[in-house]
Amino acid sequence: MKYSPGSLGGTTRRYSAVWPPPAPAGASSAGPAEHTGDVRDPIGWNRDLYPLGPPPLAEKMTVAGAQARVGYPVPMPSTAAASRANLTQVWVASHNEGRTALVFDNGKVQILMHRASPQSDLRYFRAYVAQKNKNGAPGAAIGQVNGRPALVIPPKSAVVIFNRDGVSIGIYSNTYGTDTLLAIASSMQ
Repeated sequence: MKYSPGSLGGTTRRYSAVWPPPAPAGASSAGPAEHTGDVRDPIGWNRDLYPLGPPPLAEKMTVAGAQARVGYPVPMPSTAAASRANLTQVWVASHNEGRTALVFDNGKVQILMHRASPQSDLRYFRAYVAQKNKNGAPGAAIGQVNGRPALVIPPKSAVVIFNRDGVSIGIYSNTYGTDTLLAIASSMQ
């Protein structure tokens, strides 16, 4: 799985192994990653508003439009923290592995997804946990979501990543902890 956006505008950036990459200095972010390189993001977009990058890097649309564009089911959670009732935005970056982003409650919860095999996700989870101190996530562990392996990263910016039927789903929040994110993951239909 690729969790780094690579380069943009000829400037190569290096991030930790968690997607989305960190917000630039001064911008808010629901993403969990810490910047591990020395090149700042020159665009400086607000990742709460544009989790996959600002237009034209990503396109805002409906859930049904996103499913049609990316060609895989886009499951919706049904908890108080994240549900259709508080879905703020849906974004698709079809040029970037068909990534989809769901933004809930103006960025309090973000769910990013793309196609990936369960085996590649599990390899990534194991590698991430094996280097959790180097990744700046000493509490990282492999948990479960509905009987499937999940990468669970507390506490600063909570993260839960799991694979559902060939779609890698990452849930990120600076507001809620991993218990809430695991509940969100379990509720996804």
